[in-house]
Amino acid sequence: MLNLTELLTISGVTIWSGFGGDYVCFISDLDVCTDGSGPHHGDRTAQDQTAYYNGGKYLNADIDQYIVVPPQIRRMVAPVVMGCQARLTAITKGAWWPAMVGDIGPASKTGEAAICLAQKANPKVSANVGDSRRIYLYELWPGIPAVVDGTQYKLEPA
Repeated sequence: MLNLTELLTISGVTIWSGFGGDYVCFISDLDVCTDGSGPHHGDRTAQDQTAYYNGGKYLNADIDQYIVVPPQIRRMVAPVVMGCQARLTAITKGAWWPAMVGDIGPASKTGEAAICLAQKANPKVSANVGDSRRIYLYELWPGIPAVVDGTQYKLEPA
């Protein structure tokens, strides 16, 4: 059994940490992110940048499988979060997909993924319609550079 401790709670979602901050997880809903260098799919709040910038090259939400985490996680664990290995699991399906931490969201929100990843977990979501059910497990391994579908990402310190 994992020895996890509560890192913080945001809007009723408890974020857990273990192994000295080398593992973080939470169960949340699924919102869709279209931020980055790709198309925004009609999302009026989309931004052309992501927090992960790899020397000025921002992620593309249609290609890069990334999750979005609240800024508190980045501040509260010692290992580097941006660019680290992550995973999104649709609990009711028993299916999971590798990801990387590619963006920072609002401090009051959990549960967001790039559109290409979100639609794997739930094909019914779109840029403007997510899934409010808390049936998605978000896991991240700070300090471990992500590898997703053969692409290696670099860690980016805050």
